[in-house]
Amino acid sequence: MKNSLLAAFAFLAVPACAGPKVAVVLDDFGLTYKKNPPDEEWMSLAQPLTFAVMPDSPRTKKAAKATLEAGKELIIHYPFDPFQKLVLAKDAAAPEDVAGATKLLEKCLRDIPGAVGLNNHRSYRGTRNRPLMREFMKVLKTKNLYFLDSKVSSKTVAYDEAKAAGIPAAMNDIFLDTAEIHTQAFCAKNLAAAVARARAHGEAVAIGHHYFRGTLDCLKEGMPRYAKEGVEFVKASALAR
Repeated sequence: MKNSLLAAFAFLAVPACAGPKVAVVLDDFGLTYKKNPPDEEWMSLAQPLTFAVMPDSPRTKKAAKATLEAGKELIIHYPFDPFQKLVLAKDAAAPEDVAGATKLLEKCLRDIPGAVGLNNHRSYRGTRNRPLMREFMKVLKTKNLYFLDSKVSSKTVAYDEAKAAGIPAAMNDIFLDTAEIHTQAFCAKNLAAAVARARAHGEAVAIGHHYFRGTLDCLKEGMPRYAKEGVEFVKASALAR
């Protein structure tokens, strides 16, 4: 009898399996046009979200401050190419590339205080260039930020180089919208795909853009519904290892 009671209590003490985790990241804050949903509407979303703020944009500092005040996770939305003129040598990183990338990173840290991570804005060629990514990650390592590879190219090496440098890192699994298609229905389809991946593999990262009303309405409707179904929405840092 005693042994059976101990076994029962031991069973009760085992924590339930963690549910699937999804991190939703919204890019391009700081660059806002009149036709876009106001930042305030994004800030009012109740679930944990990660907001990526662009440097050198009209509202960079205001967007960063508002993100922190809203309790959202703040990261730097860092551009390599085509916004920096990079040599992108094949065998070794060009000194001017490393110097330029480092200079912009330092400016980002000044203008976006409180950022805990960094993801790449576009940078289709840059994130495929191993010499530059290797040198950039050495610099990033000293800043105590995590790295999220936006995976704008299937040939990116940025995630691998971040891991090799010992930086906590994660990788985007799916974009919720595109410049060409950004309806609520399109976002809903991709959010469902992210949730399905999380259910199959334990976690997923999905990236959208703050320009689009369709994406905002999709998240307003979809995130609470999936949360009721047991999906846990988390900050991207929770998936960076």
